[in-house]
Amino acid sequence: MRLYLPVCLLPSVLLTGCVTILDIQSNVRVADKPPFERILIVSRLPNVPPGYASTFVGAFPSQYTVCSVDVSPIDFETPDELVSRQLNECKSQVMLTLDLNRSFSGNSGKYIAGYNNIYLEMSSVATGKPFWKAITLSTTTALSPREIVQRLISDGVLSGKVAVADSRYR
Repeated sequence: MRLYLPVCLLPSVLLTGCVTILDIQSNVRVADKPPFERILIVSRLPNVPPGYASTFVGAFPSQYTVCSVDVSPIDFETPDELVSRQLNECKSQVMLTLDLNRSFSGNSGKYIAGYNNIYLEMSSVATGKPFWKAITLSTTTALSPREIVQRLISDGVLSGKVAVADSRYR
């Protein structure tokens, strides 16, 4: 009887927790990482609300200046024009791009289902070379800015501590 109670309560405790863990794989090329303080966040994610990229601005440590741009298929400017304009306005040194990695599907025939993982890449604006890449291991539509920034810190790309971000994507 005593063993039965903890075994029954454990699943309910685990299922009601508010902690989210983002499963991602990442890779850093330290030799290509430039010194930087100004970052542009570019969201190319189609299934997020307008202004999603701006939720990343408040999550970065205070020593970084962060700008953002959401690329949408209904914009009259091309994605390159939007990004170029924002790079010039913000004088960003690096760019963190969030995009879908449409790499696999499941099932077949009329039951086929596509799975989209989110691909992240941080690259130097001066050279265009990426120095940090990551991909989510689970399918999702929006990422927590805090978790991504924490991953950048743990990978040694950023220094400092995660700031408080927009509560919608914590």
